[in-house]
Amino acid sequence: MSKQFDSMMEGLTELLEYAKGDRSKCRTRVVEVKSLNVTPLKQYSEDEIKSLRVSHNLTQKTFAQCLGVSQKTVESWERGENSPSGSSVRLLQMLERNSNILEECEILTPTDSMEMVNPAVVGSQ
Repeated sequence: MSKQFDSMMEGLTELLEYAKGDRSKCRTRVVEVKSLNVTPLKQYSEDEIKSLRVSHNLTQKTFAQCLGVSQKTVESWERGENSPSGSSVRLLQMLERNSNILEECEILTPTDSMEMVNPAVVGSQ
């Protein structure tokens, strides 16, 4: 037989011995696993989405790019025709809790030509 086969057989034999209670040839370690609760996904209204976007001075286009969705999707959310789900909701939750997250994660970086919301025309955005 080959060395690889012999090595595999030796490992399988040790595994069987371990399963039967003989732990003399095996190395084990205990790993502590924390129990975690995952916050449920929030339901966002069209007003909450628009308010979140405007509070960050972002156009619908830039907001959509940051979230990885189309501008049409953001428009649909803000009109109440559709609602964000899954990872989009999780990103909105993160943005709501940490207003600097887009910059910290380098998703949003300032440029001379970046589109920003003009507070005077917020109603039309």
